[in-house]
Amino acid sequence: MQYTDLRLPSYMRKKLKEPLGDLVSSVDELDISSEIIICVGDKITENILEAGVKPRICVYDGKIMRKPVQIPDVIRDFDQREIRIKNPAGSLTKEAFTAMQDALESKSATKIRVDGEEDLITLVAITLAPEGSVVLYGQPGEGVVVVKVDEEKKAHTRDILNEMR
Repeated sequence: MQYTDLRLPSYMRKKLKEPLGDLVSSVDELDISSEIIICVGDKITENILEAGVKPRICVYDGKIMRKPVQIPDVIRDFDQREIRIKNPAGSLTKEAFTAMQDALESKSATKIRVDGEEDLITLVAITLAPEGSVVLYGQPGEGVVVVKVDEEKKAHTRDILNEMR
């Protein structure tokens, strides 16, 4: 797949508010049996780590609900290599695709720290992750979205990305 910078058209915003997977009310309800777990978002990453789950990839931006927060100790202290990228709000940069691909190909766990906004990187994670992976992200005010990556989910996110071009 050729990676290019993408912008989210305004007409797609409402469409992306719909969960891309199953919605559960909290991490306590999660039953994950996957080698590759990807967390996108500060709060979900914090909650997963506090629950004792060791994700393969964590993506965070130092914001919750677009408000700056201090990076929680549990994320800062999680011993993973870290990649720093820029990804402006409403965008997906080539850098986001490259960092996710690098993290998936790496044998070690990876934190991707985003200068900008990480929300749309969920689409990149689902598109690039191998089938059988699990992508977790927060659904504001509702809970946690659990995406079990399969060809149908990958095709859906590829369609969204193609619409963003």
